[in-house]
Amino acid sequence: MFTACSDKKKQEKELLNNVLKVHDRVMNKDEVLTKNKMVLDSLLKLPVKDSAEKTNMKAIDLKLASAEEAMETWMHKFEPDITNKSHEEIVKYYSDQKKGIMTVDSLMNAAITESTKYLSSRSK
Repeated sequence: MFTACSDKKKQEKELLNNVLKVHDRVMNKDEVLTKNKMVLDSLLKLPVKDSAEKTNMKAIDLKLASAEEAMETWMHKFEPDITNKSHEEIVKYYSDQKKGIMTVDSLMNAAITESTKYLSSRSK
């Protein structure tokens, strides 16, 4: 009986740790996302003759904002308190949370990659 309970607690802890590892990785990217967004916001305030260029900048800015908002939403909804929940509920919750934070990670990666590439091309 103690072994089964111990194994369940171990599984729950591993699942939570996996969620938190992805969260920490995402949070480490937040500085780059914020920096790129600030630079792009400044560029958007400058006069741009090419309307396609302005549209492209706005689209990239929107992706950065969406990734940032997704992270904030995930963080506000994440509830690590599992008191009075069954093992099955805990496993499902942490599994769902990992999927959610992985989606946020993908959004951030895409937004950072695109914005960094764009900003690098402008500085040349």
